[in-house]
Amino acid sequence: MNTATAVMTVILLLCALAAQGIPIPGTQGRCQCPENPSSNFIAPRTMKNLQYIPKGSHCERPEIIITKKNGQKFCVSPDAKWVKMIIGSKKGSRPHN
Repeated sequence: MNTATAVMTVILLLCALAAQGIPIPGTQGRCQCPENPSSNFIAPRTMKNLQYIPKGSHCERPEIIITKKNGQKFCVSPDAKWVKMIIGSKKGSRPHN
């Protein structure tokens, strides 16, 4: 196999991976949070919004972004105990009619 054929094969393989949405290891370009998000406690009464973004083709890890009432945004660790408690309480809550 000559060099041109090998290069073309590699390019086609990478295109096929991208088209399938399979993350390529080491490509974290589209994650919204840094690799080591904060575990610092944020009081629920100061929160305006909690956004959970599951891992997928855009990012290899789940992300949680908290927006405070003053507009500040923070990326927090999904593994922090206080974050798990808040997410658990939101799953169990039901809308009042």
